[in-house]
Amino acid sequence: MNNSMRPMRSLEDRSRRRRQRFTEDKLVKIRTEHNNIGLFKTCLAAFLILAQLGIIVGLSTLPALALRWYLMILAVVSVLSALSVLSSHRNNQAKAVWVFFILVFFFGGFIIYFMSNDKYMYARARRRHRDIFVRSAGFVPPYAPVNAPSGIGSVCSYLNNAGGFASYRNTRLEYFPSGAALFDDVLESLKSARSFIFIEYYAVADGVLLNRIWDVLEEKLKQGVKVKMLYDDVGSRAFSHRMRKKMRAAGAEVRVFSRLLSRFTFAMNYRDHRKIIVVDGKTAYTGGSNIADEYVNEKHMHGYWKDTGLKVEGEAVDAFTLFFLRQWEFVTGRKSDYSPYFGRFDRIESDSVAAPYVDGPEYGLTICKSVFENVISSAARRLYIMTPYFIPDDSVVQALANKAMSGVDVRIILPSVPDKYYVYLVTRDNAEKLIKYGVKIYYLRDSFVHSKLVLTESCAVVGTVNFDMRSFYQQFEDGVVTDDFSVVAAVAQDFENTFPDCENPAKASKGGIVRTAAVGLLRLVSPLM
Repeated sequence: MNNSMRPMRSLEDRSRRRRQRFTEDKLVKIRTEHNNIGLFKTCLAAFLILAQLGIIVGLSTLPALALRWYLMILAVVSVLSALSVLSSHRNNQAKAVWVFFILVFFFGGFIIYFMSNDKYMYARARRRHRDIFVRSAGFVPPYAPVNAPSGIGSVCSYLNNAGGFASYRNTRLEYFPSGAALFDDVLESLKSARSFIFIEYYAVADGVLLNRIWDVLEEKLKQGVKVKMLYDDVGSRAFSHRMRKKMRAAGAEVRVFSRLLSRFTFAMNYRDHRKIIVVDGKTAYTGGSNIADEYVNEKHMHGYWKDTGLKVEGEAVDAFTLFFLRQWEFVTGRKSDYSPYFGRFDRIESDSVAAPYVDGPEYGLTICKSVFENVISSAARRLYIMTPYFIPDDSVVQALANKAMSGVDVRIILPSVPDKYYVYLVTRDNAEKLIKYGVKIYYLRDSFVHSKLVLTESCAVVGTVNFDMRSFYQQFEDGVVTDDFSVVAAVAQDFENTFPDCENPAKASKGGIVRTAAVGLLRLVSPLM
């Protein structure tokens, strides 16, 4: 076997052997592997946030000690703020939480609300995004209505009207049922790079996977290939300063999205959760997998890690190039000529539709949530979902219940091993309440499911979007909706291969008093999770 095949075998085969050990031994072999630097940074950030919140509350309450009438003013302002919440465009669950918070903590809750309101705190950033969109609008091809037997046309029309996204044909897609398989292919594509490599990821961490990627990038930099990399400061706590310094010294442009320890602003809650790689404008990748060892099962923090990815070739690669360049300009503040990076894709003939899209505070719409709702409503026979978290709002829950009661085969695969226990409690509670409507709930044994998939009989959605409020309302996300038969078949096969490894409860599990109380309390803040 030639040397080019060795990395593929070492990542994918090692991941497969680990999965086999989990199955054969019937044991969850979990060891929590902390990164001390990342933990310290997180604790320091939490301390600074709490300290600054304390200052805000203190400044608003101190006058009350001297001026009793000040309490009346605070009460009136709190009521007016609550009315402002009720008239806002937030989802109803979030409105209820904010009204409760403002009225109970009337001495300072309204200040925190307005500081967290993107209408005010993100307005300047949104204007910057808008300027970037206008300047780069010429790189979006004209929209042509999609008439496809799959019925995907309504989703494509929505995406065009909501965010100006194009729908592409002449595109080849390849689905990967594991993070190891995805990054095996990524490594081979990186080796073929001749001009530029764009990388935008929520989580980047030192380890085996990053070292293998860096070995290729370092060689490419020596050959004159441009490397631009964006990473999110919250997700990439384990991306060491030493590694970043090494990459920059070799010529890579590495920039951080929204520093965690920057000046205090609630805008820091808007994280870049996208996962995008573009190689030479010819190949693009996205999916759930981040650049960290747990995603390829080189280490086990929460049992076996189940993830997915998607490879894009052909015309639709230009969409991912544009997504990256827009975010790069927003982060760096530097205008550049986009034109050298477009139209470099290989010519491919295909009648299937691929519609890449992104979402975030810059759009002011719930694009990702609406895509899910459109796809859910189109399901006639089958609706399969795979997600790590299940904390949607009432409209999504009702849509799933209605589909199941109308005879559609609705199935949801969730983890059996949590990464955040408080989120997992609400996830299970939300999911199992759907069992009485006919929705089938599955828990993948000894595993953490990180895949983000929606599948019907005619189309599939693959991307970075979780079924939770953060993905729907706060984070920068990306995805692809497609009716490509090969992808629909591959995703369906992945589901069929996964179901036998799952537990399928026939009814909702009963919790004790403590768990019921905990879930009730967590439900109060679940719209903000």
